[in-house]
Amino acid sequence: MKSRFNYRKYSEDNPDLAEHFGGVNEAQLKNHYDQYGYREMRGVPETTIFVTVEGLLCSDDGHIYISGWCDRRVFSTLDVTIRVGYMQYEFGEIEPCWYHRDDVSAVLGDFSRPSGYIAILKVPKEDFLVAPEVEVFICRQKIRAEPVMRFMSVDRFLNEALAATATLADRPAGTTVEHARKLTPAFDGIWKDYLASLSFTQIFESRRIETCKQSIIITLYRGFDMLLVQLAELSGFLSSHEAEVIVVGNDLTAPEEMLARVTAFCQLHDVAIRIFLCSGNSGFSAGNNFGAEMARGETLIFMNPDIFPPEGDEAQALDFLSSDPGTALHGAMLYYGDGMLMHSGMYSVRDLVFDPKSGVTHNLLRVEHFGKGLSHRVDDSQQKLDAALVSIKDDILLVSAALWKVSKAKFEEIGGLSTEYIFAYYEDSDFCLRWRSAGNEVKLDSSSRWIHMEGVGKALPPSVRTFMWLNRALYSQKFEASPLVVDTSEDLKLL
Repeated sequence: MKSRFNYRKYSEDNPDLAEHFGGVNEAQLKNHYDQYGYREMRGVPETTIFVTVEGLLCSDDGHIYISGWCDRRVFSTLDVTIRVGYMQYEFGEIEPCWYHRDDVSAVLGDFSRPSGYIAILKVPKEDFLVAPEVEVFICRQKIRAEPVMRFMSVDRFLNEALAATATLADRPAGTTVEHARKLTPAFDGIWKDYLASLSFTQIFESRRIETCKQSIIITLYRGFDMLLVQLAELSGFLSSHEAEVIVVGNDLTAPEEMLARVTAFCQLHDVAIRIFLCSGNSGFSAGNNFGAEMARGETLIFMNPDIFPPEGDEAQALDFLSSDPGTALHGAMLYYGDGMLMHSGMYSVRDLVFDPKSGVTHNLLRVEHFGKGLSHRVDDSQQKLDAALVSIKDDILLVSAALWKVSKAKFEEIGGLSTEYIFAYYEDSDFCLRWRSAGNEVKLDSSSRWIHMEGVGKALPPSVRTFMWLNRALYSQKFEASPLVVDTSEDLKLL
């Protein structure tokens, strides 16, 4: 068998090379084909048979999301150029997140190489000029053209890109750990750009106080349905103690209506309340961190907007708010709306997950709740509760930020909640592990029982499924070697 390079045909198809080399030279043309021509797909006119750009999103800050598939036997690399109007942005050879697509493999006949790809690119904001027409070139071939591109704000782009990536988030955990780690830096960049664009504005203060003992911080997202009910439950405590409430509103849909209702509430109750609005959705961490920064109290009490004292037994719950936390981080007992135990503290578990195609294993962490689902009710006796809590291991105990009590000075010493996590999930466990690693104590106040009206049974939107997936991968990477995390075998005993 002989192999021969058809250099004359290559020269005819690419007259620019013959001109460049000053004539037809077999050695020079073969060398060019080996180094450049093969990857540039010279001589392949129907490029889109082998590569596609199915998804294309652009932000007005220069973020670009592209996704699709390609035959990697033909395209050994992806050399990407994006043309926006008359500006051309050459990214060169990119390293996208590759993943297996059975629908594509069945057509291509290649089941060994992952054919699907997702890439998030960034043009420096100062260099990016918005123009309606956008074209995507891969290996110098035009693959997609959009005559009228709708450029998104950074927050809309973030949510749309997260939703588009749910195709990976929904797969078995072991098969996508590496994908999450690959995409995390890109999404982290978008998230940081978004956070940097946000601002907080104070819109209300009922009664000014310079100092106080306790600051209750309530961070809302979009709605405020339960806020007035919660404030009514807290009003007795607030009027009889040196305490304040700080409400932080993330992306509220009707702030004027909330302001009117809180104003009316404060005409009936002598309480100190301040309200701050965020210009977007800063997420759980940044919202609560801002509330902590604004707090005038020595003790911070972080409280979800769906936390209430149990009806008829409010005193025992409210006692939690007034006691001094000392140097420890305190949590309380949380129960479902029907009175059944939700959880009595948390702990983190290290699972070994795997990808059967590659044979690669990873440590992936999850957060579990002590006692979740046990047949214990909010109105059971303390003796019965104490018996149920015997198995809790204090040395690995974490507590949910749905209700926290902590010294402001100690909270600031640890650095507050991490804003690395997109919007929400895993930030309270992260804080607890950093808190305990610094030698501090975590306590569960079993004498304080609260109702947590946490939503259950709702289908999560694609964007939420994706940022939960990314946050879990980040949390796992940060703490997989922590001695405070238990292995799966230990978890079976704890459950």
